[in-house]
Amino acid sequence: MRTLAKLFIIFTALLALAVAFAWRHFTAPAKPEHPTPTATARSLANDTQSATGSQGRTSSATPATSTNVDAVAAFEALKQRAKDGDAVSQRLLAQTYESCFLPNLQRANFISTYQYMQKVNPDQAAEMDRVVRLRLQRCDAVDGGAVIPIQLIHGWYAQAAENGDLASRAVALSRQPLPLDTATVTQFMDDLVASGDPAAMYSLGNTLGERFASNVREPYASLVTGKNAGTAWALAACRVGYDCGPDSTAATDFCLSMGRCEGESVEALMFALAPTDQDRAALEQKIQQILDATAP
Repeated sequence: MRTLAKLFIIFTALLALAVAFAWRHFTAPAKPEHPTPTATARSLANDTQSATGSQGRTSSATPATSTNVDAVAAFEALKQRAKDGDAVSQRLLAQTYESCFLPNLQRANFISTYQYMQKVNPDQAAEMDRVVRLRLQRCDAVDGGAVIPIQLIHGWYAQAAENGDLASRAVALSRQPLPLDTATVTQFMDDLVASGDPAAMYSLGNTLGERFASNVREPYASLVTGKNAGTAWALAACRVGYDCGPDSTAATDFCLSMGRCEGESVEALMFALAPTDQDRAALEQKIQQILDATAP
């Protein structure tokens, strides 16, 4: 279960995994035999061939539709709310930029990565193709598909945290140098447990590690320690309202980073990855402990 906690998607994990797959695709020696490219992989190849420019990034080859227009309108509305000072919108904007960092940085290589992954997992190729296309369409709407400066992501998270968004405060704490201030961590846990904020619970699960847990004192230490604590916080968030369905950003991030694209919810995926019944029971027990602690 320690591995499960590390699987939750943060930007660095997505970037590292995608780079690894891209490296294998572009630099690994040719093998005697390769699976026949799937129809979806060939379809994505058409997009790759259309990519131009020094950064290898263009809009997708799909012609503009009302869906594309709606995506642009939704992004611009979110960006305006963030600029107007809404803390939740600022965090959502940071998350949007984060999820589009890699697609907008190197579009052709991003697509090629998933061509390779579709060959490795042909039974999941259709779902992967669908998820990739949805992500590309979403990212085309983000500042016109422009390359995203990493400082923009950090800046919007910091602004949201400063304005009181608990989920962004979890991100900010995870990025602070050690040692963390125990009083600051305790205050965060006080606020989180009192609020029961699903987004903050998921964010904590997504960023929880030993560096955070080692600075937490009772009555919260037992909630954030243990090999499945991060996973449990994220799944507790799913159960109290955070969007963890098959089409959620959380679930599709797993598809893109792990190459497991079976249309599962985050909870279904995490329990499927638990190796034994004992592990699943321990995870369920931890989730319930968190739900009890954060209940109104």
